[in-house]
Amino acid sequence: MEELNRTLFLMINASSHPPATILALATFLAAWLIDGIPALLAGMWLWGTPRNRTAAFTSTASIVFALACNQLISAVWPHPRPFMVGLGHSFLVHTPEASFPSDHATVFFTLGVSLIYASLRKVGAIVLVLGGMVGWARVYLGVHFPFDIVGALWVALGSGWLVGHLLARWQLGKRLLSLLETLYQHAFALPIAKGWVRA
Repeated sequence: MEELNRTLFLMINASSHPPATILALATFLAAWLIDGIPALLAGMWLWGTPRNRTAAFTSTASIVFALACNQLISAVWPHPRPFMVGLGHSFLVHTPEASFPSDHATVFFTLGVSLIYASLRKVGAIVLVLGGMVGWARVYLGVHFPFDIVGALWVALGSGWLVGHLLARWQLGKRLLSLLETLYQHAFALPIAKGWVRA
């Protein structure tokens, strides 16, 4: 499996002198696109429908859980990154730490899965495609192996299902969401009154 992982990595990883446009696109996908996730979730909460708000809450909880799982997996099995073993070419500065699973890909995949579970299938599918592109970019730039991205997808699938299942039991999700909405309405009383955000 490790040999296959390395072979696939060398097939995807950039050459020593990649095209500037592809390098710029990969860098944007790998390092900057994730900054749009908090904005998307905030927008779903502040201006979305009740279904959007529920999906934003569930997705955020799933992402937090998935990232916690990643930390546990990395601690148990600290797989090195390609540049740590002198493999391929690296074009993105990164701390030499465990690579499996990819946190960036996990965030996108978990959000996509959670949105699909919440019946926001079109948006969820788009986020999943973007997650795949982010995964490609991080392998292309030499900071992840392909199996790191596959591992992220498995973590996302498990986390999205488990968190959604737990929140549905004993109406836990509804209770927590109600509490958050009460806190939100107090904290954002003025913007809500002005009509800048949804109550």
